[in-house]
Amino acid sequence: MRTIALAAIFGVGLLAGGVAAADPYSDPAGRFTVNTPAGWRVQPRNATGQSVVLAFNAANDCYFFGVPNPNTATSSPEAVHNTQTALTPDAWVTAGTPVRDFFEGGPPTLVTQSVDTSGFWPVQRAELRGPSKTVYAAILTRPGVEIRAFCAGASSPAAYDSVFSSLGHPNDAAWQQAAEAAGASRAARAAATPAATPAQEATTEAAQPEEEGRRRRNRDPSRRD
Repeated sequence: MRTIALAAIFGVGLLAGGVAAADPYSDPAGRFTVNTPAGWRVQPRNATGQSVVLAFNAANDCYFFGVPNPNTATSSPEAVHNTQTALTPDAWVTAGTPVRDFFEGGPPTLVTQSVDTSGFWPVQRAELRGPSKTVYAAILTRPGVEIRAFCAGASSPAAYDSVFSSLGHPNDAAWQQAAEAAGASRAARAAATPAATPAQEATTEAAQPEEEGRRRRNRDPSRRD
C-alpha cells in the first residue's frame, strides 16, 4: 500500500535507524506495546510529547499512538478497568482528524462504534470514513496514557482483531493485579457488612410511626407534662 518513503504524519519524520522487522513491538518511551503480523514493517516516528509508530505491509497501514492523558493520570487501575462507557462521536473525530495520511482534507465521519469487554481492559472500537479510505480504529485507556490505533487497507475490521487485541501497556500485568486486588478487597468489605433481616426491617418500620408521634408531642406548645 505504500513504499518506505512515506508522507509524514503530524509533520514528523522517520527516526534514525530505518525500518525494523515487526512482531512484538515495545515503544521505547514505555507508552504502549503491540504485536503486528509477521512480515509487516515498523517505522517509529519522531513526535514531541507522544509516541507515534507506523506498521505496514503491501496491503495494510496501521498507525499506533501513545498519548499522555492527564485526565486519567490519578485514576486507579480498578477505575480504568471499570470504565466501559462508549466514547462520544466527537471524541472519535478529534482523535482521528490529525491522522492526515488517512483523513486528508477534513475530519473523519464516524460510521459505527462499540466497546469490546471480552478482555480485562476495555477496548473502544470504531469504523471511520475519510474521503478515500475506510479506517478501523481502537482506543485503550490506562492510568495516565491513551493508546490509539488506526488501520486501513482491509475490507473488514476482523482483519485487525489480533492487532487490536495485542495492544497494551508495559505495566498491564502490575495494573491488572492491583485492580483485581482492589476489587477483591471491596467485595470482602461488602460481604462483611451484615444485611438487615426481614425481622429487623419490620421492627424498624414499626418503630417509625411511634418515633414520629413522639416528635410531634414534643413540638406541641399546648402540651403540658
